[in-house]
Amino acid sequence: MAGEAVPEPVKWLGRVSKELVEAFMGLRASAQKPVRLSRREKRLALTAAYASVGCVKCLVGCLKEGMREGISLEELLEAASLSVLVRGAEGVMTVNEALKLLNT
Repeated sequence: MAGEAVPEPVKWLGRVSKELVEAFMGLRASAQKPVRLSRREKRLALTAAYASVGCVKCLVGCLKEGMREGISLEELLEAASLSVLVRGAEGVMTVNEALKLLNT
């Protein structure tokens, strides 16, 4: 968890066990660490995945993190647009809701 803020939706796990939070944050950090894909490529893949599964708040967080990492909103939205191939209109609605929450 080295300095990384615990995402709001994960904080409740701390009420059960500090170890659960640490395990989740460790998994999150390991999964995002560059191996064969760069951190940027992984962020773009996560953007498409969150849009595809319909997790609006996850998508908003991913968009914010991506922009902090120097990825343009346009590039992130292009990745998110792949959700249309997976979920059709539902993907469009998920991205639209995320943009409203992102305040753009």
